[in-house]
Amino acid sequence: MIAKKNRLKKNRHFNYIYKKGERVFGKHINLCFLKTKFQPFKVGFSVSNKIGKSTVRNKVKRRMREIVRLNFNKIKWTHNLIFVAKEGIEKLTYKEIESEILFLLKRADLIV
Repeated sequence: MIAKKNRLKKNRHFNYIYKKGERVFGKHINLCFLKTKFQPFKVGFSVSNKIGKSTVRNKVKRRMREIVRLNFNKIKWTHNLIFVAKEGIEKLTYKEIESEILFLLKRADLIV
């Protein structure tokens, strides 16, 4: 579980990062990120209703959260991140989702 201090929760924070942040696009996941001046960087996850029913969406979010938690020490603490799931992600395995998230972080130069 990601610590509370490292979670994006408020809708206005998501909207601010969507509006002002940079984006990196993957096949099944998009990454939106914005430099932060506060020390505990924050991570958010967005899975739309197009992905499937609530159990499927929650499964996708749980997988993405666990991948970020396990690679937490590799991520630069300078940016707030939002991972946005796209259609088709529900068919991917855990390893495929992990490789795509790490690929996006490398492309955004957010891995130490």
